[in-house]
Amino acid sequence: MARNVLITGGNSGIGYEMALALAKQGDRVIIAARSESKSQEAISNIKAAYPAAQIESLPLDLADFSNVDQFTKTLLATMPVIDVLILNAGLYTLKLSTLANGYESMMGIMHFGHFRLARHLLDAVKAASAGRIVVTSSMIHNLGKIDEASFKDPSRHSTGLHSYGQAKLANLLFTRELARRLKNTKVRVNAFHPGAVATGIYRQVPGFLQPLIRLTMLTPAQGADTAVWLATSPELADVSGEYFIGRKRKTGSKLSRNTDLAKHLWQLSEAAM
Repeated sequence: MARNVLITGGNSGIGYEMALALAKQGDRVIIAARSESKSQEAISNIKAAYPAAQIESLPLDLADFSNVDQFTKTLLATMPVIDVLILNAGLYTLKLSTLANGYESMMGIMHFGHFRLARHLLDAVKAASAGRIVVTSSMIHNLGKIDEASFKDPSRHSTGLHSYGQAKLANLLFTRELARRLKNTKVRVNAFHPGAVATGIYRQVPGFLQPLIRLTMLTPAQGADTAVWLATSPELADVSGEYFIGRKRKTGSKLSRNTDLAKHLWQLSEAAM
C-alpha cells in the first residue's frame, strides 16, 4: 500500500533523491521547500523518469514560524495521515546571522523550525498504521554543544561550523527525546548521517576544491540511501531513538546521549512554540 510521505528540503540534494526513490516505489510524496520553482523542477524531473509518480509540492519556510503554522493547516487538509515524515532541510553558512524571529539561522531552521513542524504534524503520524519519522543529522554534531544564549546570539559561536554542529546535535537530542515520548505508540523515530555528500550545502567551499569534493564524496543518491531504508524497511519496525550511518547503528557523541539535556532542549523548544 502506498505511503503518504512528507520530505522537507525535498527539491535538491539528498532530499530530492529521497523523493525520487520513494515516488519510484509508488508512495505519495509531498516536497516541502522554500523555493517553489526548484520544487516544480524536481517534480518535472521525477515525473519524466516515472510518469506515474504521485509527487507534489507545498512551499514551506522553516525560518518563519507563522509560515510553518499555515503550512501544516494546508497540508493536513489534504494529507491527514502521514506515514513517513522526513525532517531533512538543511543550511550551512559561513556567515552567522539571525532570522526575522530572532533565532540564529542554522539552529532556527534545522532545529526550531523542524521542531515546530513536527509538533504540529505528530497526530497525523500517530494516525498511520506504522508511522516513521526520519531526521537528517550529521557527524558534525560531535563539534556541537547546547548553548542557550547562542540561540539568539550567533556571536557566541567561534565559527559557522560550531553553529552547524549545535543544530545537528539538537537534531539528535530531538530524535532521542521524541522516541522516548512515543515509546508506547506505533511511531518510530530515527536519525542518520548521510555521509560526506556532494550537494549544494557545500556551495561555500572554494571553487578550486569543488572537483575534489565531487571525486571524494558520496553522490546524493548514496547519501539518501539510509534515510529511505529508515523510512521503509520492515526490519526497523521495533527500532526507535537510534542514530545510523550507512545503515549501521552508531552511538553518537556523549552529549547526544544525554537524556537530561534532551529533555531540557525539548522544554526550551516547546517554550518557543
